[in-house]
Amino acid sequence: MVARMAFGRAAALLCLAALSAPAAAELSAEDLDALRALRDQAAQLQEKTGAPLPPWLQIFPDLPGMQAGRELGAVAGEGAREALSGQAEACRHLGGNCTLPEDLATAGQAQAAPVVTILVSRALGDGALRQIFAGASGKADTRILFRGVQQGQSLGDFLRETAVLLRDLDPPPNVAIDPRPFQDWGINRVPVLVLTGPDGEVARVAGLSNPTWLREQVQAGRTGDLGQRGPTVEIKEPDMIAEIHRRIREIDWNARKEQAMARWWARARFEHLSTATQPRERFVDPTLEIYQDIRAPNGDYVARAGQRINPLDTLPFTLRLVVFDATQPQQVRMARELGEAPGGLRPVYIATRFDREAGWDGFMSIEDALDDPVYLLTPDLRTRFSLDRVPATVEAQGRVFVVREYPPPRS
Repeated sequence: MVARMAFGRAAALLCLAALSAPAAAELSAEDLDALRALRDQAAQLQEKTGAPLPPWLQIFPDLPGMQAGRELGAVAGEGAREALSGQAEACRHLGGNCTLPEDLATAGQAQAAPVVTILVSRALGDGALRQIFAGASGKADTRILFRGVQQGQSLGDFLRETAVLLRDLDPPPNVAIDPRPFQDWGINRVPVLVLTGPDGEVARVAGLSNPTWLREQVQAGRTGDLGQRGPTVEIKEPDMIAEIHRRIREIDWNARKEQAMARWWARARFEHLSTATQPRERFVDPTLEIYQDIRAPNGDYVARAGQRINPLDTLPFTLRLVVFDATQPQQVRMARELGEAPGGLRPVYIATRFDREAGWDGFMSIEDALDDPVYLLTPDLRTRFSLDRVPATVEAQGRVFVVREYPPPRS
């Protein structure tokens, strides 16, 4: 049912802009070329004249399932971005000029001079961190890395707390969150200084946080692991990458899906139309008038000023739009009767509104009753066909559209 809603053949034919939809595959190559040509021409006409596109060139309104699916995708995407952007966000908000994840793979090759990385943790305390930050202030060849944020702490809280420690440091040091150096170098206790060059690690020392000391040792010819020269503490923050994986595993995607669907029904805007009280018929002329010459890139004329173009002259409209109020059982029954009326036209069912309380189940029951996809009427479609009352149908007759209203039988 979901696939049927998302890729209804009637919708694909009605929306010429969606020529890649599955239904388009049923058309011949010649038909597809004609559709594309008309679509492209209409777009050019609209751009040059400012005239609105004909109604059948407008993409149909979203289905609840499609919109909710996009919401769910947005939730997932936002969650992934939030989870994976810790380093970039910390670097940006803390004012650092640190190496971002995408740069780390080539950072060693790009470094023209050795860089000292100071691995730290909130477990060192505010005083020690403030001293480390001050010592690295204004030094482009020194960066300070955290492994992550504390358990249960948000990135925003981490940024706010760290910003307090950076206050009055101008320029600020390069501070970032990146758990990978901790993994690569096997660091579980801090502080640790690691000096790296174009070929990788040159020297390291634990228990110290003064990068000058380590640089002096390297200049004196002492490299490699210089051991522990001061006290260290166990890192308080969990590995951010591991934490990301854990949080993703704990997400209840079924619950997120239900929440997305519920949000759609709560926010959906319906175009309520009055019920027809008497039969009525009127005509809508889709002719476009060109107000200035339109040329192709090669200089050929596409259309000339004063020319009138009726798309129905080029593309037969073989659909019957059936517009109805899905909250009225009588109109639902009438909609099916109107859709199955003789004439050989393919019905496209468009509801003015649905029962919010019934939600997804109610929507599915309407589709089951009509045995076809159901779409939602938009203000644009309502205006273009001058829809006032329902049930109503829209069909092509010669070079115009015919809108007919059908009053439901009295109970």
